[in-house]
Amino acid sequence: MIENRRLIKLKSTYALAIRANMEDKYRQGDLVVLPKEGDVVVMGDLHGNLKNFNKVVSAIDLASHPNRHLILQEPTHTYEAQEDRSFLLIDEIVFLKSQYPHQVHIILGNHELSEITGKEILKGGICYNILFLEGMKKEYGQEFDAIRELMLDFMKTMPLACIAPNKIFICHSTPLKKYVHHYSLSFFRQGTGNKEKDKAMVEKLVWGRDLSQQAADEFATRVGCDILIVGHTACKRGYQVPNTRHIILDSKGNFAATLHFKLHRSYTQKYLIKNCIQYIHKKAVEKILDGKKDEKANLMENISHEED
Repeated sequence: MIENRRLIKLKSTYALAIRANMEDKYRQGDLVVLPKEGDVVVMGDLHGNLKNFNKVVSAIDLASHPNRHLILQEPTHTYEAQEDRSFLLIDEIVFLKSQYPHQVHIILGNHELSEITGKEILKGGICYNILFLEGMKKEYGQEFDAIRELMLDFMKTMPLACIAPNKIFICHSTPLKKYVHHYSLSFFRQGTGNKEKDKAMVEKLVWGRDLSQQAADEFATRVGCDILIVGHTACKRGYQVPNTRHIILDSKGNFAATLHFKLHRSYTQKYLIKNCIQYIHKKAVEKILDGKKDEKANLMENISHEED
């Protein structure tokens, strides 16, 4: 059962974070247009991993780096456990957004959309939405409805994507090739003018998983970018490179990875993969590289040391 003092603080923090989502100075419609200076840390799917989140937040030190941006996605629903407490990670993200309203950007994922729309996610006979609700009810008791409403309002105000001046586009996923022609930067900035079509396009965006070269090339052209940073796909070693456009990040597991890049620099996909992928856990890095520590440093050691 939630204590009254914590309840008051949580309600206030949600209100601040919802306002921060809507009033983010870099936001244009559902698109966050990042500035020309500074650097960015992108996380893939988190799915309730509070430990990974806290480690990255501590490492990047937003307070000391006012031109640094953190892009987060999919904190909702826990895959590995029978009890879902991923809402506690959402609470922490809300607090971080309220503290750094123009540095922290939480993009919409399909699991957040499922909570908004009521579309159930079933895997292995388990409904993640039910586990999520049960966990919230247990934690918040009679205040469940009030917190639930605020959480949904926060999710509804999440942007769909971020675009960097160096032609890097960050969104949760990209649509099937047959739908790509519907998308453009104009859609992300202002929609189509048809609410029902917009809803359908948002769903096809966050649920899509066409990682073919043709689909990637066409979508990248439609949004005027060269590189697409996404989540939505589990990666055994923290990231995947399915084509010459996409870099898939997974930030939830023991081999979790993030991507760190400068906003004023031009990058190739190959350079980003070789030099800008950061692992959250040192032991995971050592295992992947069989002890060759000089090839890649972990996040804590390398996050502030990328060469200009």
